[in-house]
Amino acid sequence: MHIRLSAFFSLLWCLLIWVNPSHAQRTQSDTDLKSKLDRAKDKSERMAINYKQAQKLLNDGKPAASVPYAAEAARLATEIGDRRKEAEATLLAGEGEFKSREYKKAVSRYTQAWNYARNSGLRDIALNATERLQDIALRDNNFKEALKWSRETVAYLKETGGGGRSGGDAARRLEDRLSKAESENRLLREQLAQATGQTEVLLQSEAQLREAQERKQQELQQQKVTLSKTTQKADSLGTVVRKIDYELSELTKEQLASSIKLERQERELQEEKRKVAETALAQERVESARNVLALVSVLVLVLAGSFYMRYRAKRRAADDLSAKNALIDQERKRSDELLLNILPPAIATELKSRNKVAAQRYERASVMFIDFKGFTLLSEKLSPERLVEELDHCFSNFDHIIGKYRIEKIKTIGDAYMCASGLSDKNDSATDLIRSALEIQDFLLGLKAERMSQGLPCFEARIGIHLGPVIAGVVGAKKFAYDIWGDTVNVASRMEETCEIGRVNVSEDAYISAKYEFEWEYRGKLAAKNKGEMEMYYVKGMK
Repeated sequence: MHIRLSAFFSLLWCLLIWVNPSHAQRTQSDTDLKSKLDRAKDKSERMAINYKQAQKLLNDGKPAASVPYAAEAARLATEIGDRRKEAEATLLAGEGEFKSREYKKAVSRYTQAWNYARNSGLRDIALNATERLQDIALRDNNFKEALKWSRETVAYLKETGGGGRSGGDAARRLEDRLSKAESENRLLREQLAQATGQTEVLLQSEAQLREAQERKQQELQQQKVTLSKTTQKADSLGTVVRKIDYELSELTKEQLASSIKLERQERELQEEKRKVAETALAQERVESARNVLALVSVLVLVLAGSFYMRYRAKRRAADDLSAKNALIDQERKRSDELLLNILPPAIATELKSRNKVAAQRYERASVMFIDFKGFTLLSEKLSPERLVEELDHCFSNFDHIIGKYRIEKIKTIGDAYMCASGLSDKNDSATDLIRSALEIQDFLLGLKAERMSQGLPCFEARIGIHLGPVIAGVVGAKKFAYDIWGDTVNVASRMEETCEIGRVNVSEDAYISAKYEFEWEYRGKLAAKNKGEMEMYYVKGMK
């Protein structure tokens, strides 16, 4: 009876897998993916796993399922600062939404990919994004939007050297691409001019409607075929179940009672055998214990004393060693924390391993100066303790804000605060530095409102930013000081000096590096101390 029931349930499970064979494969695939993500060592490896999974799902004809993995890969690429993977993953997410007919979402993804790629100089990704945006606009008969993206493509190719006469296959391909984009631009302008009667729009709408109806009929036909197969499998399963029920019904009550009686007798016989074996084993153990007990008792008493003394001695030595190791680890941790508060992590590591730090040149470093307005007047109104407390409050919040953007604090000179990006972490774009500057001005604006409501004086600051080459290194033999030198530092200081209170003043080089990310106010050419006239821009806010 037990054998037949087991066979029944096994057969039932096999039939369920036969009806839905993809369920087991999908469960195994999800388990393998989760296991890979759990074993990933860092964010870069998790980003690669999500990106490959998104590509696989898109190639397997599952575009909607690929979108979350591509979006996660883009988020991880943003966190680790991988600009190319950030743009590629965003473009891949847009492909998934485009093939899922989520065109509004796809437009948002492609626009993000276009901005990322354009700012990072990734021409292939930028052109793929504008091509998709133009296709979506044409699909919606939005000739004005399609013309806009065609013009963007032409302008971008000209800006990045697509129209030059430099030799080589790459230059010829870019010239062909530019020529094609300009032809499409002219064609779209003609279509937009001819669309006043809406004739072509109606024809395209009718064609799209017919295409949608044909796709719907194909989907219904496919569903009918699938339903027919499922019904046949269900009928086969019902036949098997009825056959098993019939076989079980033929097992009479007398056969069932006989089977139960035989099983009970077998259990009683096994229980008797077990008791006899346990009794014999107990007797053997008693005899062996009597022979060995006397000898072992004396030996144990002698060894126990010696072992106890040795144990006490080792325990005391281990406790002393553990206490000393804990003290050493605590002092080492305090030393490392103090060193990291003075120097960047990479510089501190080099200093510990080599006892010295070689000066390095960074070609694209962004430097920011912050200086408070009327600090001398405020120092006369506040007590020394209160003045230091206010400075500490402001500088501590500045440290917290720049820490979010991987920016290195260089030093403070009185009421001046200096920091830079693009040093050890190669973050060579001025975008993050400008974002931190806007956050610092927002913080000071909120602090000003709070202090004014309390009838207390408050700090207001000017901020200047410049991008260019610097030399960085550690000076001093006893009190280490990490600093940067070069004309870039002087220009950043001049940007701060010519800035208005509560605003962020940026040089032309920094503006070019981040011009697509922010709203700007062009100030023109202004005189800077010892520098002559320089072009300057105010940052109005994020786009």
